[in-house]
Amino acid sequence: MVSCLGIFREPTNSPNRETDDALILKAVMEQLSIYKARTQIMPPEEADTADLSSWDMIVPMCESYPRLRRLIALQRSRPVLMVNPPESVLACYRLSMIEAFSREPNILMPPTETRNIPGSVPLQPPAFDDQGGVWVKRGDVHNTCAHDVVYAQDWSEVEAVRQDFAAREISSLVLQQHVDGDLVKFYGVGPGRWFTWFYHDPATARKLPFDLDVLAAMAAAGASALKLEVFGGDAIIAPEGCVYLIDINSWPSFARVRPEASVQIAWQLRTRLKTLQAVRRP
Repeated sequence: MVSCLGIFREPTNSPNRETDDALILKAVMEQLSIYKARTQIMPPEEADTADLSSWDMIVPMCESYPRLRRLIALQRSRPVLMVNPPESVLACYRLSMIEAFSREPNILMPPTETRNIPGSVPLQPPAFDDQGGVWVKRGDVHNTCAHDVVYAQDWSEVEAVRQDFAAREISSLVLQQHVDGDLVKFYGVGPGRWFTWFYHDPATARKLPFDLDVLAAMAAAGASALKLEVFGGDAIIAPEGCVYLIDINSWPSFARVRPEASVQIAWQLRTRLKTLQAVRRP
């Protein structure tokens, strides 16, 4: 019997999503049990000191840098299948993600600039047009609180955000042009196995027309660039129909589609485990 260990995400990296993040991992493990896999789930603190070497597959939702580095070291010491791989979770850190997206010709992002956060020197305005406002985002993990991604209507508001980041020992940030349009969220597995999307706020969405094939292809390109198999993200549908990819993250909560997503994710994991079994079979 193959074995699969799930590691919960840190509560600090699940702002307002602690329960949802835990529920999708539990649901996936329940599905894997039906597929005759031995499963267990650990909080990240327990996994820090546990012997992880005997598992056939590890599913890490955790995102802290030291934990991911430990999993990378484990992979180097013995072959163990991880979904998503810790290197891919690190690639979702915002600066790394922006760099990976910039190399993909099939990905359209809003104009974006990255900056280091100097001690007391105010930031210079971006080269792109910021008349419609600018988003200021911490440069490492996606979101730990409401102050990690801030919309500034005017450039004069950015300095206070920079100072807040500096006070919290955040060393870099991302400046991104605000794009008017409908904010949509998407989830995917594969990429290529399963994809779905919905409006972030259906009540206020303008239902601007767009090509679903373009959104799906751009999400798949982003996931492939980061080597993600289980992913979700955000995009903007502009009034002219352009699709702008905002971000992609590893193992989102899948809260609105948990029953279907758990089946699709478990199917993906079981397929990967069966491939592993075939390779090991003498």
